[in-house]
Amino acid sequence: MKNFKLAFIITFLFALNSNKAVAQDNNKKEEMIEQMKIAKERLSLSEQQEFTFREITKRHATKLKEIKNSDDSKRDKFKKLKEIKETKDTEMKSFLSVEQYNIYLQMQEERKAQIKDKKRD
Repeated sequence: MKNFKLAFIITFLFALNSNKAVAQDNNKKEEMIEQMKIAKERLSLSEQQEFTFREITKRHATKLKEIKNSDDSKRDKFKKLKEIKETKDTEMKSFLSVEQYNIYLQMQEERKAQIKDKKRD
């Protein structure tokens, strides 16, 4: 009976933890969708530009997730993250107009400030 109770408690705790992970993934997906809507509006993206923007963003998000989950040192992760950001910015610059690209950079700075604010809280 004790083993059954212990197994039940462990299973229950595992299920709670799994639900939390799923909820975090859903929140990140919702946040990404919202960011894409904002980018589309602020940058006045055409349909082709929106498709390209979305593909670049998804590709780089996958790379960022891989780095975040890697066992590399913080220093190595930082270097890789910086390289990815530079590559993404270069790709964005290749299809956005000068005005759109400047707005994109401004949006990046705003996002960076939001992240810093969240860390402070």
